[in-house]
Amino acid sequence: MATYDMTASSTTGVSSNSIAVLPSQTGMGVMRMIQAYLDIDALVADGYSGADGDVFQLLEIPAGVMVLFAGAEVEKAFTSSCTLDMDFAAGDDIIDGADITSTGFCAAGSNGTTNSTSGTITFTQFISSDDTIDCKIAGAAPATGRLRVYACV
Repeated sequence: MATYDMTASSTTGVSSNSIAVLPSQTGMGVMRMIQAYLDIDALVADGYSGADGDVFQLLEIPAGVMVLFAGAEVEKAFTSSCTLDMDFAAGDDIIDGADITSTGFCAAGSNGTTNSTSGTITFTQFISSDDTIDCKIAGAAPATGRLRVYACV
């Protein structure tokens, strides 16, 4: 059995050396933290009247990246009975039914942890086409609250 290096011109039938090169990372970090805010108070001031189950597309995720982890922090408590589901397509893998009626970081969803210092983060997602990380507010129509959503890509 033989091995043929099809990236080297020393192999019969290969006209030139070729190597796979990733796009230039000049001026860019390999990993990047992105974040967005959902400020219900500002939306209400602009005429928004919420409904139970509203979905907010907050973070734009380009094709070809890996979401290493994502999470949310309640900076201002939401209307009583409000919960948060966060994922792609308004699912609940990242955050599942988190109580957002008090401030702090939201608990993990069904696909692993959102924030961890123990090295047990299990949520990762390769994005093959442009998508958004969505937040669905359920349980009550939101009338107040502020949420920070973040992801490491």
